[in-house]
Amino acid sequence: MHDSARRQFLEISGVAAAVFGIPLQTAGAAEAASHTTSSTVHLEHDGLGLSPSETVAELARLCAAQAPAEDIYGLGGVVEEVEAYFARVLGKERALFMPTGTLANHLALRTLAGDRRRVVVQEVSHVYNDTGDSTQILSGLTLLPVAPDRATFTWADVDRVLRRTATGRVSASVGAISIESPVRRRSGELFDHAEMARICAEARRRDVGLHLDGARLFIASAYTGISPADYAAPFDTVYVSLWKYFNAMNGAILAGPAATLDGMFHVRRMFGGAIFNAWPFAMLARRYAEGFVERLRSAVAVSEEFIRSVSGGAVRIERVRNGTNIFRVIVAGAKAQALPERLRPQRIFLPQPTRGPDDAVFVLYVNETWNRTTGAHLAEAFQRALAG
Repeated sequence: MHDSARRQFLEISGVAAAVFGIPLQTAGAAEAASHTTSSTVHLEHDGLGLSPSETVAELARLCAAQAPAEDIYGLGGVVEEVEAYFARVLGKERALFMPTGTLANHLALRTLAGDRRRVVVQEVSHVYNDTGDSTQILSGLTLLPVAPDRATFTWADVDRVLRRTATGRVSASVGAISIESPVRRRSGELFDHAEMARICAEARRRDVGLHLDGARLFIASAYTGISPADYAAPFDTVYVSLWKYFNAMNGAILAGPAATLDGMFHVRRMFGGAIFNAWPFAMLARRYAEGFVERLRSAVAVSEEFIRSVSGGAVRIERVRNGTNIFRVIVAGAKAQALPERLRPQRIFLPQPTRGPDDAVFVLYVNETWNRTTGAHLAEAFQRALAG
């Protein structure tokens, strides 16, 4: 940060500290502090669900402790440090900050495909369903969806596409394959890891580019024990979200070979993706990425205890096959609809249910806030609210 900007931010930090009752700590004390002191348990997010005031207070603490250097249009300063951190964690030569996951996926596929403009994707993938056909319209790619309504496609699915492409009257080669895992539209279901390895090996033999849409990759690691770097190793490029569970307000990381990413900041800017200062997003993501997998594993243990304790009677649990942090709690009886309101005074935030004819379905997300309670205590609160 420039001196004037730093002085101004520290003045704001002081106000934030006074308003929110948070002392400005020394660097050592700030690093030793818990990642949150809140007692709120959110059951409807991948992340902590930080409020604007909590986000500002956290940035105040971090700036007071670290005196970060600002970036200019995403270049240099703390953003560069965070890019280097994620490159190491993901086992790649280079990483580049992106303002959104949509742009990260897009630029990866655009670069990997090159002049071979067909790209194999899951029919349920984010890049195929939720980006307004951006890769098709803006980069002239042709997305070839496979495996309708399935998280996992097979090499046989890909091979059929390759064979059909090879026999067309006009040559139009497949340049890249994209795999999303966990899959959002399948409630966090994982792509089968053995099939993933086979697809990557076969694609390598044919010189087809490989991209991993790993927005929630670190969540997958907490459930499977496979490290983010091991997941990313067979792929040329990998994208990870910085806001979904690392609690930044925005942002994404795209990691891969230096030859692929060096100079991509020009393309990022061409697409309107060079925001003037990205350092707040980078700082928050770096803060919560450190030790995330271990903390989420602890939260998973709490959730498993909750599932064991609450199941039975009017409550039924529905797990996602080969899933991660999302499951459904189905509660019978008229009182089920009132559960969110009854749990709120205990600072347990339950999502609103979908209503069936005789029950209510709550879609719960396991996140770090589960570490603020125990599975038994949460189940007891749930049953007490249901009985009341």
